[in-house]
Amino acid sequence: MKRIALAWGVVGLLVACGGASKDSGGGTPPGGDDVGTDGGADGGGGGGGGIAPAGTSLNDAAECGLVSQGTSGLALKATLLVPNGPMDGEILIDSTGKITCVAASCASSPGYGAATQLVCANAVVSPGFVNAHDHTTYDFTPPYDHGTTRYQHRNEWRTGADGAMALPDSPSTSDAKILASIELRFVMSGVTSLVGSGGSPGLARNLAAYSDPSWLQGLTGKTVYFDTFPLGDENGTILTSGCAYPSVVSKSTAFEDGVFAPHFAEGINPGAENEMVCAATASMGLLTSNTAVLHAVGTNAKDVQAIATAGAKVVWAPRSNISLYGNTMPITEMKYAGVPISLGTDWMPTGSMNMLRELSCADEMNSKYFGGAFDDPGLVAMATSTAATSMGFGDQIGTLAVGMQADLVVFANTTQKGWRTVIEAASEDVALVLRGGTALYGDQLVVQAVNGSACETMEVCGINKAACLDVPGITLSDVQTAATSTYPLFFCRGQIPTNEPTCTPYRDTYPNGSSATDQDGDGVLDASDDCPTVFNPPRSMDDNAQSDLDGDGFGDACDQKPLDSTAH
Repeated sequence: MKRIALAWGVVGLLVACGGASKDSGGGTPPGGDDVGTDGGADGGGGGGGGIAPAGTSLNDAAECGLVSQGTSGLALKATLLVPNGPMDGEILIDSTGKITCVAASCASSPGYGAATQLVCANAVVSPGFVNAHDHTTYDFTPPYDHGTTRYQHRNEWRTGADGAMALPDSPSTSDAKILASIELRFVMSGVTSLVGSGGSPGLARNLAAYSDPSWLQGLTGKTVYFDTFPLGDENGTILTSGCAYPSVVSKSTAFEDGVFAPHFAEGINPGAENEMVCAATASMGLLTSNTAVLHAVGTNAKDVQAIATAGAKVVWAPRSNISLYGNTMPITEMKYAGVPISLGTDWMPTGSMNMLRELSCADEMNSKYFGGAFDDPGLVAMATSTAATSMGFGDQIGTLAVGMQADLVVFANTTQKGWRTVIEAASEDVALVLRGGTALYGDQLVVQAVNGSACETMEVCGINKAACLDVPGITLSDVQTAATSTYPLFFCRGQIPTNEPTCTPYRDTYPNGSSATDQDGDGVLDASDDCPTVFNPPRSMDDNAQSDLDGDGFGDACDQKPLDSTAH
């Protein structure tokens, strides 16, 4: 344990965080001590000088030190996750919130002398997360408990179609305090932008800003048109053939705001797949290079090829898909076809509470069920650069590069320095979140160094953090109270979020997960599985057989050319 005097401008000041203690998210984190209440009291007032709170090696993991307090901009030295891979270097951010230098040293760059200089010796800097799909206004409803019930199509659980057991109705909210708590929960996991149905001003950017472009928080360009019912099937309509849906969105409406993000093929039966077939027809014309398909679970190799040919993108929500359908997008087929894949949480009732948990689910699915098809940089890109580009803002956010907005996250390193730091991060590891160079959240003293104010302080997993809410009329206390009545803002390392939906594939035909005789857990024993290491269970849309459209004996899920019987 150590205490460090807070003296801005003193070279080599170590920015320490508080001691481990019980948190409001459900108890003492594994390996932590029930200490640090004095640190919480010291940090409770919202900024200023004084003595830094007590710290431990866990809480000091980022090892951020203030070299000098500047007057304009920020220079941050750490391990940087740049497009070519991790590099030990420095990133310089100017007073407008743009990145002006990414190099081993930015000392010779204009503006460096006036910038606040931070050195985070044990930290990894990632682009800020872009949550490419979430129904934000519904995220106050705790996860559903639907046991082992799994569905064939989203209208089954939505409306009870096909005689299925409908899930409880989940209304949306317009309560500003609840919306701010939802969005802060995302920010606390490293989210700087999202594509959602509403939200709160002053926190993350909402790329689907609808009628309020100010939610783009300084970005330029057309917003995303996020469409939950592009076919007008709110009433539960499921068609297995033909395209006579109740009310199909017009092409002019779909693409007037730039990227079109529709829900298509959310399910595994012929009705789900028919949506994708119809979207790709010339008459509908809803599959173009400006389309980012949400879910796309019920797609086969032909549909995947149509998506690729159109230059369209997809958004993967593995936890929600697995929870509802016991299956998910044919992710390896998308990769083989060269379709850009982004990551999204979907919503609280069946998805992940934040992007760290969604990234963890994607990593688990990749390693256990998809044969490690994606490397670590590829997984992180799903939540950063690919998502930003797919949503039409890749020229402004999603990458640590000169000219980009300084949307970034500083993660305390708990493993090897690099991509795994991000993938394995827990709530306590988020040391700083910047949106356009402005600190939204992070370790209290780090935020104070960057913003010149510690904003409002809170304790997270025993660490003194600070949240900077620019939400009119709403305080951090309001947000915390709202979270107490809905769902916690965070959970600590080793804690499974309360009633978190499963990330383990399950249906009656594959109830046991992976095993020695069924490596990919798809219910087909390895000896007769046409893709023994890649999850490809029989689906009703495929006549209840493993999909092998070219009939070459290699299942589409592990066939890099699934429509060519002469190659695989």
